[in-house]
Amino acid sequence: MKSILALIPLAGCAVGAGSAYVGQWRPHDEVAFEACLVDDQGKCLERKEVVEHVPGRRFWGVLIAFPAVGAAGVTHAGDSQTVFRVEPSLEILRGSGRWAVGIRGGPVIDSGVGMDAKGGAVSVPLTAIGRLSVLDQVSVYAGLGFSPFARLAGETAFSAERALAGLQLALSKTHSENFIILSVEVDQVRIQFDDPYRSTGVTGNIGLFF
Repeated sequence: MKSILALIPLAGCAVGAGSAYVGQWRPHDEVAFEACLVDDQGKCLERKEVVEHVPGRRFWGVLIAFPAVGAAGVTHAGDSQTVFRVEPSLEILRGSGRWAVGIRGGPVIDSGVGMDAKGGAVSVPLTAIGRLSVLDQVSVYAGLGFSPFARLAGETAFSAERALAGLQLALSKTHSENFIILSVEVDQVRIQFDDPYRSTGVTGNIGLFF
């Protein structure tokens, strides 16, 4: 597991379009204008802010990871390995205020150290994801997915399941109102080969969200 955590800094790249950063349109209070009570000499005696509530907005977005990278702990045919994880993906999401739901598609590829003899494992899950903005710069998400196709060393399976959970952090906002976002997630993939395959992974990416 230490090997998995050591690979987290090797985060991949991502780009978001529309309003892919969940939390951008959450309900909030903002200062509409300031008022000042002045005396006869024009000196401000008391300053007050008039605050208005801004309701959440509906939004949509597209997330492209090219790819998210990390590592996974794999168990298969009595062997346990730590392998390199790569996940290029496309997610389309739609939401309102603090909430969003999305669909993600793309291959999950486990390969590298200890898996060369097996050629690595590939599944192609379609994953339903729910997202929630918990703070201005922090959102969490979770999802469940299913893959009708997976392959390992010439062996093909037609049933694979996936569960994931993740954290999305807005690191900064650029002058053009774009966001720099760090995403980190953990997941588990189960593939029904003759010898069941289980992979628990940690991946991440840093992206510019327009």
